[in-house]
Amino acid sequence: MNRSLWKCRGWWVVGLILGSFSWVSAAPQTQAAVSKVAEATMGPTRLRTLGIDNVLAGKFVEGLEQLRQAAKALPDDGIASEAVKLVGEHVARCEKAQRERRGEHDAAVQRVEHSRIAQAYVDKADETKLKKLRELVKELAGAYDDSGAADELEDAADAKAASELKARSLKALDKVIETLDRATEAVRDETSEYGDVFRSVARATKELLGKHRAAWQASPTEDAAGRLAASGKLKALEYDETQFLADLENMAVEKPWRLGLVQARLARRLVVDKDALAKAPWFVELVSRTEARGRKCVEEAEWYDALSAYSALEDLRPDNEEYQRMVKVVRRHVRVLGLYGRKAPTSQADKDEEPHWREMVADVDADMVEKVIGQLDLTYVSSVDYRKVTRGALTSIKVLAETPQAARSFAGLKDDTKRKAFLDAIGRQIRDMERRDRVTHLDLILALNSVLKASEDTVELPTEVLAVEFTDGFLDELDKFSSMIWPYDVPNFEKQTMGHFCGVGIQITKETGEPLRVVTPLLGTPAFRAGIKAGDLVIKVDGKETTDRTIERLVQDIMGGEGTKVLLTIKRGGRTKEYTIVRERIHIRTVKGWKRHPKTGEWDYLVDASDRIGYIRVTQFTSQTADHLVAAFKALRAEGCRSVVLDLRFNPGGLLRSAARVANEFLLSGRIVSTRGRRTRRAELSANTFGRYLDGDLVVLVNQYSASAAEIVSGALKDWSRAKIVGQRTYGKGSVQNVISIRRHEARLKLTTAYYYLPRGRLLHKKNGAKDWGVDPDIEVFITPRQTRRWLDIRRKVDVVVDEESDLLNESLTRLYGADIQLDTAVLMLKLMKLRHRSAA
Repeated sequence: MNRSLWKCRGWWVVGLILGSFSWVSAAPQTQAAVSKVAEATMGPTRLRTLGIDNVLAGKFVEGLEQLRQAAKALPDDGIASEAVKLVGEHVARCEKAQRERRGEHDAAVQRVEHSRIAQAYVDKADETKLKKLRELVKELAGAYDDSGAADELEDAADAKAASELKARSLKALDKVIETLDRATEAVRDETSEYGDVFRSVARATKELLGKHRAAWQASPTEDAAGRLAASGKLKALEYDETQFLADLENMAVEKPWRLGLVQARLARRLVVDKDALAKAPWFVELVSRTEARGRKCVEEAEWYDALSAYSALEDLRPDNEEYQRMVKVVRRHVRVLGLYGRKAPTSQADKDEEPHWREMVADVDADMVEKVIGQLDLTYVSSVDYRKVTRGALTSIKVLAETPQAARSFAGLKDDTKRKAFLDAIGRQIRDMERRDRVTHLDLILALNSVLKASEDTVELPTEVLAVEFTDGFLDELDKFSSMIWPYDVPNFEKQTMGHFCGVGIQITKETGEPLRVVTPLLGTPAFRAGIKAGDLVIKVDGKETTDRTIERLVQDIMGGEGTKVLLTIKRGGRTKEYTIVRERIHIRTVKGWKRHPKTGEWDYLVDASDRIGYIRVTQFTSQTADHLVAAFKALRAEGCRSVVLDLRFNPGGLLRSAARVANEFLLSGRIVSTRGRRTRRAELSANTFGRYLDGDLVVLVNQYSASAAEIVSGALKDWSRAKIVGQRTYGKGSVQNVISIRRHEARLKLTTAYYYLPRGRLLHKKNGAKDWGVDPDIEVFITPRQTRRWLDIRRKVDVVVDEESDLLNESLTRLYGADIQLDTAVLMLKLMKLRHRSAA
């Protein structure tokens, strides 16, 4: 398994924010007037060429108008008429996608308002009344879980299985509607704003449930083609339905404000004019309420809630340095709470749940920390700001002493007099350090020794705990990729580094206080075959909740011996389902095609057979990726293909040498990437003349999850004008980490030693406060979470098909192509490039 490193008071303002949105840049009026004059004196053939060029540059509306004029002047010209048809159809798809985007944004804003209303109600409501409502909503969710999903109908083995599923679903939906009526009845006499909203959402939910039931009733079960068509209709209903059911659930939870913040973050992601959003009344009010809540949570030592508040504020106002500072501080409180705020385990079950802090800090001492400090000047990528890192180290110790729950582990912190004396000593160190003209690594070592002495004189905290917290505090000030592998973690680190592990095949991520989330299942793995999907919430692993557990521990729990089983409880929308998955050794085939050949399962790389356009998807960069890519080229050349889409979306990176080899297949010569560090020798990787695809047309797809090696490849191809980049700006992970042994390999220091630079000198890495990073697309095509989920869901179905009837496979592929607006844009570019070649011939 690979771990991923892969919203309404005043809601009327949504129309103002989004109403003027255009998915292409509008030229200034004067420029447009000059352009019209030039076009009037231009011959139709030249106008045709200009129209194609403008579309290829992302000016779709302008280019389409020019092409229409050219086609009108050249009625017998096949190139102009074909271009008009292609671009016109694409523009219509894009306009539909943007309507969906606006709809998703409006819904998110409305959910923010619902959360505000629900929180105001929860704060004052009778607890007995709330408890009854929560029980009904929980029963409602359980009944919905019993109904069959569209995926199950599509995957039904035969007519009998489909008929049984249909009968079960109709029965379950009847139960859902009956339970919903009882929940609505529970708030019938509620005259507040809350009651109005709850009943309104309930009515909309019941309407959708009725449509859903009718769709199931009309679903054919006899043939696979009918089941596939019915599944598509059911899926569209299911998505909206689960959103409304989730709304009802959110109206009854204990802390609706947390869910409102999730929706606010989504709204900000979806909106085009973020500056206008920041001035919207609902947004301003939300930020103000959240600031107040964050401060209150800190005062009351509610660290998980405080982190939810400040993390959301950081996302909503990313340029606010105070929010960034508070996220760091509160995150450290959460860390202290998680490590030291629990009682020591007394049973074996408790010990199995999480390792005790004594195990995790075992064998750490001050000498180890001094050796880590010594490495900073020797190897870190840039000059170290020792004032900043010393402040971070001391602040980390201060946070430890200021977290009330830490007293559960350390008796010295229970004594208010001793704790105050210790904090005073730390405060003096910080003030003394800030007054110095110059702070060096010696001051950082001095601070460590002063902390140890102050502790010895007061609260008597264990040396190993102080060493760990001090070190993690100053490394956290360097960058998010520099970290320690302490002795306890070394065996597991080595095992993962060597690749000797088995798992279920999912990339995961986790926000503190939130359940584990699936970034994506790895294709062909047990999780993928079981139906785990991108965006799924893993709420339990073997029956244990994931919300308040660390991602490191969850990784260990999901991994295990080959052939052993793990039980994952998955929440998707309003549904919860358990998956028992057998662990396997994960062999990742990183080069994929458009579809698998029936029976053989081999990849077919043609996405458009009539225009001979190829499609190659690279999911990761391993030692074998370049070889598999060459094999794909060979297959495409045999088909007469000279136009290729290279899909690097959701590619988290991999080996640098592999990325260079892949880029080399497209480049005749020139630098691919260089690395530079303060103490490391500059290194370059360049292309040679042996690439297999040096002269064909190429479009590369990227998104915000394309990272590291994927950015190197796409960035090099963009810099050398070898490919057109389509999609969204990449992640911005362009740093090199060296693993340095500390004291006879007892611990490891993972330290950033260099950065990656693209051929034109651009730094890939996203530094703190940076405005530019990663690889910007030549043509930006935004895709919403719902749109992403739609095409990834179909992609999963297509990828596992090996013996499906060809007409069903083609139907799935048609749905996939229609759902993926980024891919549609890439194919359009390649078709227009072909027309451009024809017009120049």
